[in-house]
Amino acid sequence: MGWWPFRERTFLDPDDEEWQIETWKWFLDKFGGIPDLKHSSLVLPTRQYFPPTDKTGHERAEFIFECVKHLARMPDWPCRLVAQPRRAELRVGDITTLKPITHAPAGTFGFEGNEVVITYQPADIDNPGVLIATLAHELAHYLLLRWRTDIPGGDDVHELTTDLLTVYMGFGVFGASTAFNFSQHQDVMSQGWQWSRHGYLNERAWVFGQAVFLELRGETAETVKPFLKAHLYSDLTEAIRYLRRRGILAAFNTPVSPSA
Repeated sequence: MGWWPFRERTFLDPDDEEWQIETWKWFLDKFGGIPDLKHSSLVLPTRQYFPPTDKTGHERAEFIFECVKHLARMPDWPCRLVAQPRRAELRVGDITTLKPITHAPAGTFGFEGNEVVITYQPADIDNPGVLIATLAHELAHYLLLRWRTDIPGGDDVHELTTDLLTVYMGFGVFGASTAFNFSQHQDVMSQGWQWSRHGYLNERAWVFGQAVFLELRGETAETVKPFLKAHLYSDLTEAIRYLRRRGILAAFNTPVSPSA
């Protein structure tokens, strides 16, 4: 087949896009198809999903964790939540503080004996969006445990699959919104900057997954517009149009939502 200059580019890298679609098919096969997907909540950062609480510190983290477990349809899955040691700031000189948050894991999933243990960064208690995304990711590890050796792409993409599963579970808005953040600050005493990356999918991959989630459920992008950064919402509507134009979800045999 010769080169054709007007062939439409894929929304993601072609291999990444193929992996996502195959993984969505795998999720539906393992968890019960479109009917099961529709039982997931479309979780948003509102009081409906996360009621106010006066709790502080670790008790606040545990309160949020219980909310996440309930929304993930895992309220009775036994596990213990543990705070990690706090991270130290990186200070350069007397007035400049740099905080690149890139290497230490925001959370972990593991076992102590026969007990499942999930950890989190205490600093994220003051950044509930990040904490919620982290806890959803660790619970997705728990959910995938029985099928770890069976996922499309194998163990090399296990963390990516875990991120994508949080979209299936209803937490895609949190994953997309916290994938990359940058901020600066300056006052009379100090100046500095902070950037953070969370999760393993990039922003565009999160958005593509969220578009698939909405389309398979017959929901519109307008539902999540108030909770996404402007460029993410723009990418989301682009992804929905792309999915429809290419007929990518036709094989899923599901109705398409009325508008993007």
